[in-house]
Amino acid sequence: SYTRKKSTSKHSPHGRQKLPAHLPRKQIIIEPETDTNGLKKIGQEITEELEYKPGTLYVKQYIRTKYQAPNDGGILIGNLPYRPIEKGIAGPGLLAHILISKFVDHMPLNRQVKQFKRLGVRIPASTLNGWVRASCDLLLPLEQLLREHTLQGDYLQADETIIKVQEPA
Repeated sequence: SYTRKKSTSKHSPHGRQKLPAHLPRKQIIIEPETDTNGLKKIGQEITEELEYKPGTLYVKQYIRTKYQAPNDGGILIGNLPYRPIEKGIAGPGLLAHILISKFVDHMPLNRQVKQFKRLGVRIPASTLNGWVRASCDLLLPLEQLLREHTLQGDYLQADETIIKVQEPA
């Protein structure tokens, strides 16, 4: 006879993970720009954004109150402020930290994954890679302008000093 043994390990869900509850939250309440007198409050939309302040991570919560206009006049809700990555959870401070760590401090993304894990947040390397790619896309107009400005000069200079990664400081 054969008895099938079921695995006891839990399957990790795919998709976006919830931001850890232990991180401090900074709430920003956004009201609709129009007058809400006489409107019935029907709920809130909460959008969370992971943000970075040197040495700490925190969550910015944008709480947008929803109102229903009388006589089926529709629903009013405040607009979210501009976000660098549409529908992304990374705030501008966190994205700046990731880019500076990668391109200025020469810290590869796999080490940044470990750094964030020590701070209590699990961010997969694939997510960090997507954030870096999206941030670089945002910087393309600046790069093109800088290229045009540089090529307008009479001559170019370059510092080709190699960076010794494994030598002690």
